[in-house]
Parts: sequence; structure tokens; C-alpha cells
Amino acid sequence: MALVNHTTREINAKIVYYGPGLSGKTTNIHFIYHRIAPTQRGKLISLATETDRTLFFDFLPVELGSIKNYKVRFHLYTVPGQVFYNATRKLVLKGADGVIFVADSQRVMTDANLESLSNLHDNLAEQGIDPETFPTVIQYNKRDVPDVFSVEELNQALNKRDVPYYEAVAMNGDGVLKTFTAISKHVLQDMQKHPDRHNLSLGDIMARSEAPPEPQKQPPPPPAPDPSAPGVPMAEAKGEVAALEKAVDEGFQVDLGKAYMEEGQIVLPFGLVSRESEDYFQLRVTVDMKAALSKRFKVVVKNFSNE
Repeated sequence: MALVNHTTREINAKIVYYGPGLSGKTTNIHFIYHRIAPTQRGKLISLATETDRTLFFDFLPVELGSIKNYKVRFHLYTVPGQVFYNATRKLVLKGADGVIFVADSQRVMTDANLESLSNLHDNLAEQGIDPETFPTVIQYNKRDVPDVFSVEELNQALNKRDVPYYEAVAMNGDGVLKTFTAISKHVLQDMQKHPDRHNLSLGDIMARSEAPPEPQKQPPPPPAPDPSAPGVPMAEAKGEVAALEKAVDEGFQVDLGKAYMEEGQIVLPFGLVSRESEDYFQLRVTVDMKAALSKRFKVVVKNFSNE
């Protein structure tokens, strides 16, 4: 869901690149990173294996466009293409405002494309989102390789909704910015037409756009949880990234926060909320590149706090 900061007049929207393994999702984001002015983009965070396959996800913040005098910042994510990372796909997809489905045009990738598209629809539906109306564009990548489907054949197989589609050769940038521009406009238009879908109050935004917002006092921070209070867990545990998937399987609602750097490591913050009780946890996944290459992650689960 989009996040609105009325003080800074910003809307933060999330766009996810979805598709089968090696279809070109990461290549898209890398090209955008190198083509957009440094003043309009943040740091590119990419967790990949030694064979350049995305292990967890890619993340790139981009500032582009506005709505009702509010600057829009797009947070671009990719999901891992391998089917055994579906728990990660679900986490990254959570709260998305739009999706780019990157299809591999090669005939040998028919089953992989169909599986990934079906998985996208299933994961959206699981989050209570109608895949038939969700802002989506399709990119038919790898148009330069031998034995590819025609665009008509790809549309017949993958584009039942008749959403906007673009041919691309992501390796040299063909079609990359067109696809990104299309989903950006689609998301902005959808925000205006369906603000509730993106957790926006358009009337509030329009009212606030008439005059600069007044400074607001920050409320005092909430008190830290009392360790002795009943129902507050007192455990600190360490494990592998499987702990994250286990939390999803056991019924926790998981919110993916913004990745950041700390002492040379990439920190991936998650909030875990139990659906059966009022227990809250904060999950931090810290990753250095050596650990990423060996597919080992350090996971620390701590008591939740608002600090």
C-alpha cells in the first residue's frame, strides 16, 4: 500500500517485478539504476548468487512523477524466480501498488511463464487483492534470442486481461524504461481512481494540496513493552532464513520494511504480528555478501518495540 507523508508532501508507492527465473527482472532494475539521474534514485540493493541469480530480492528507490502536488517515490522490488522461494515472493509482493510481469519470450519457457503468472495471481488473491483489476503491465523480454513466440502468441497465453504490454531486450535496455513509465502512470492513475485500494484518502490529499501543511508536533513515543506483562514473549532466537518462512506458515502477518545499511551489512527489517494473539515481534535479517553467496543468512528475532 502507498504511504503518504503530508509534512514532506510525498507518496511512497511500491512496484514489484514478477516473473520466472532468469527472465530479466534484475536486469530491468539495473538498467533503470544506471539510466536515471543520481538525484532521482537511491542505493541499489541486490542479493544474488555467484551465478547472478536473485537469492532474496532487489530493491531500488526512484523519485519520479507527482500527484496533486505530492512527489511520488517508487520503491522497485524484484522477486526470486525460483519456485522454492515462494514465501519470499509473498513477502515482497505484500503492500505492492503495481506489478510488472516479466515474461521470457522463448518457447522453452512456456511452462515457467504460466507457472509464475498463476503464482502471482494466487499470491495476490491470498492477500485479498483481485488479480483481474490490480495495476499490471507485461514485458515480453528477450526478443533478440532465437526461437521466440510471436507477440500474438504470448498475448494469447499470458495476457487474458489485455493489459498494456511491451517488447524488450533488457540486456541493452530496449523497452525497459517504456515498461517502467507505463506501470508508473498506471499506478498514479489508479491512485486517483481507487485511492482506497492504495490506502489513500484522495480528498484529504486534495484538501492539503491547497495550502502547505502546518507543522505537527510529534506525539510522545509509546512506552516500551513491560517484559513482566503477560502475553509479551521473552524469547530471543537465532536461525536461518527458514525462520521467516516458518513464521508465515504458522499464521504470522509479515510486513516488509525498508532495507538499509548498517556496519557494512544489509539489514532487512520485518514486522511479525500474530493473528491469534496480540504478540508482536521484530525480525531483522542481516546479510553480508559472503553469506549471501553461500546462501546462509543470520536471523535474529527480538521483542517488538517502536523505537
